[in-house]
Amino acid sequence: MNIRKLSLNYGRYRVRFYNATIDNIRETASASDVPQAMSDVAKREVQHHSNLADDWWNVNGSLQALHSLNSIRVPFIRDGLIARGSIDAKAVSTTHVLENQQILEVGCGGGILTEQLARLDAKITGIDLSDVLINVAREHLQQESNARLLKNITYKIEPIEIHVKDKCNFYDAVVISEVLEHIDDKVAFLTACVQCLKPGGSVFITTLNQTIPMWLGGILIGEYVLNAVPKGTHHWEQLISPLNVQRILDTMGCQTILVNGSIYEFWRNSWRWINSTSMCYALQAIKTGSF
Repeated sequence: MNIRKLSLNYGRYRVRFYNATIDNIRETASASDVPQAMSDVAKREVQHHSNLADDWWNVNGSLQALHSLNSIRVPFIRDGLIARGSIDAKAVSTTHVLENQQILEVGCGGGILTEQLARLDAKITGIDLSDVLINVAREHLQQESNARLLKNITYKIEPIEIHVKDKCNFYDAVVISEVLEHIDDKVAFLTACVQCLKPGGSVFITTLNQTIPMWLGGILIGEYVLNAVPKGTHHWEQLISPLNVQRILDTMGCQTILVNGSIYEFWRNSWRWINSTSMCYALQAIKTGSF
């Protein structure tokens, strides 16, 4: 299947070239390595999330739903890796369950998920385009004063297209949580993510489905009526269905082995799994060979 034909299944969504960069990217990416142009969509998304930096670690603040999501996404990742048989049986029921697992979190923001995976002893690298949010993540990590976390976490201000140059076929897992719905060109983005994975490694995705219930309940009511999520966080044309994610991953030699539907109950700030992907979903796919 020609990967460009996937755009026909996205409704109003059209795949565009993803210029994954931001002004003044620092750290490992040199000026000559990074594309000079950044799409308006990418710039808007990075700025929107950077504006939330001061409230990022407030568990009762504007990002409380993201904090609450850890209750289901951390076990989803943990159990997905256990099911692959790559975890030492002796470590399964311990807080060291992810010991020696090299994990990349793409779009880590201020580190809400990163720190929780590191507490399970994963060696995790978090990358993001926002220098503001990476600084938030580093500051919070220092405040934790936890030697285990400091040892397990590395943060970088770096686009995935640059990161893959040095980390091709390197990671046991790549985590893309609440990020794909903010990406302009999902094909280019997922390509680089999959290339970072070892053969046999897992990609974990949590995101929003492109459905009418999601638009009405999640975006219109959730953001603009109830203020459960900051206004302007999600845009209908950037959402994508699990079927289309699976089709894209198929072309990259990744076999989807699990898709779970989920829903956020704002009135009690709680997430739970449901038997429908009409709102949100979590997906695990396995890289079956070299790509």
